[in-house]
Amino acid sequence: MRSLATRSLAVAVVLLACVAHAARPYRGGAVATAYPQASAAALEMLEKGGNATDAAVAAAFVAAVVGPYHSGIGGGGFALVHDGKTGETKVLDFREVAPKAASRDMYVKDGKVVPGLSTDGPLAVAVPGAVAGYLQLLKEHGKLPPSVVLAPAIAAAKKGIWVTPRYLTMGQGRLECLRKDPEASRVFLVKNAQGEYEMPPLGHVIKMPDLARTLGGIAKGGAKAFYSGPVAKAIADTVQTGGGVLTVDDLAAYKTRPRQPLEGSYRGHRILTMPPPSAGGVAVIQVLGALEKLRPQGMAFRDPEALHLYVEAVRRAYVDRAKYLGDPDFSDVPTARLVSPGHIADLAGSIDAKKATASASLLPPVPGAQGSTLTDKPAVLTPEPERKNTTHISVIDKDGNAVAMTTTVNYGFGSCVVAKGTGVLLNDEMDDFAAQPGVPNAYGLVTGEPNAIQPGKVPQSSMSPTLVFSKEDPKKVMLAVGSPGGSTIPTTVIQVISNVVDSGMDVARAVNEGRVHHQYLPDELWVDKWGLEPATLSVLEAKGHKVRRVDQWGDAEAVFSDPKTGLRYSASDPRNEGVALGQD
Repeated sequence: MRSLATRSLAVAVVLLACVAHAARPYRGGAVATAYPQASAAALEMLEKGGNATDAAVAAAFVAAVVGPYHSGIGGGGFALVHDGKTGETKVLDFREVAPKAASRDMYVKDGKVVPGLSTDGPLAVAVPGAVAGYLQLLKEHGKLPPSVVLAPAIAAAKKGIWVTPRYLTMGQGRLECLRKDPEASRVFLVKNAQGEYEMPPLGHVIKMPDLARTLGGIAKGGAKAFYSGPVAKAIADTVQTGGGVLTVDDLAAYKTRPRQPLEGSYRGHRILTMPPPSAGGVAVIQVLGALEKLRPQGMAFRDPEALHLYVEAVRRAYVDRAKYLGDPDFSDVPTARLVSPGHIADLAGSIDAKKATASASLLPPVPGAQGSTLTDKPAVLTPEPERKNTTHISVIDKDGNAVAMTTTVNYGFGSCVVAKGTGVLLNDEMDDFAAQPGVPNAYGLVTGEPNAIQPGKVPQSSMSPTLVFSKEDPKKVMLAVGSPGGSTIPTTVIQVISNVVDSGMDVARAVNEGRVHHQYLPDELWVDKWGLEPATLSVLEAKGHKVRRVDQWGDAEAVFSDPKTGLRYSASDPRNEGVALGQD
């Protein structure tokens, strides 16, 4: 068997040579991730006799090493795991939670949210869930021991990672933040001739011995090696020294949360996705359901009239998000009603086919910041694309087991804080709460009272790992898909599904195509550089849509299992540096 390093180089070459080609078929398992090394590790687990869960977890641990700007063991995420034999799908929420000392107005001073407090530095850190989640998935659904599954990640940390164009882009957007933390500067930056920390040059190798040691401890000692003992103490000490509130007790008390998958359908295909505290899964079910009602014959690709209906359905889904969604363990989230046929029919029926609806007209008064309402034109932020992060992993193995896992440290390089001596980069997940109801977060998203900060609470998320099932057999996964991209995650997933189901695209083209997004506020139609031709844009503008070009979008990662042939196809979006692999 080829070494991991050799295979990583080989798959990178294949990616560069074949990115514009259609996905190739595989008779065995197939994987798609945002990193050649992570995909190689996943494939290695399949070749060692592991299943989709072993592959996904191995990829996630490697991603934590090679893509620190996207995810890491100091973060958290969501996973859907499907058992090909029983037909059962399990959901695990291993998202971060607010520390016990977190408070509703911890980012507010003199009645206003202080910019940066919830994104940069120790006060932004929520209790990490990634290690607990990955190991629980492995214990409940995997076949291989942790020592085998973590081996590629440990090797990658020891050998070091290359600085890629994506690393430089993400790092430049967070350079000043990284410079504020001595340990983050030491790990992720290099000193120039003047002794100042700056971004390392392209191709520079960053070795991570501290992270390798931490991962080695996890491989031997399990989750306790992270949530108690020296690593936990180092995390808590680093955070508290910098003014944060996370403690060793918070780490020791962390627990993952099993959830029930959120179910819907689209044109005869059963769909399972992530329930709250994900707001993304609700949007996926709502929008697809509305499109089926509005266009029962199917969505013609890039037809401006159909696109208008899609945008208006998305707008309404994000209004529901702002009004109702949060952690269901803390708030009465009306999930069943939001995805019910009746409510979806109401959403569809409220759409004017001839003109755009003003977002502010859709949301009734809701108590917000400083006694205002969510319709009082909050100071909507324009998200900085180079700072978006998160990563997704899709796997379907030879036996039909499937995993869709999305994991994150929230902003690029998380909080920019590395726990001293551990190599663990910590999240800034507290920004996904409503620092003040009605005030947008780093992604421009406005949320309400159900997403206010409370100790032990899970922040609302856009992450939308999703499984689409075969029409012929509703227990067999046809498509595993997900994406990073902050607020654009749900719309990316929706469009990939529509591309496959409505337009019959192969999975490679389905993830490559240009995208369109709306999120209620700002009241703008976001279009990527490959999104729409001028004539279509003109029609949408004539209907009242304010169009804004956005260059950077999340990279969808998807695996497709052909219900007719049983062959599998994988696709990694060329918007990032990933690769799709499979077993012949």
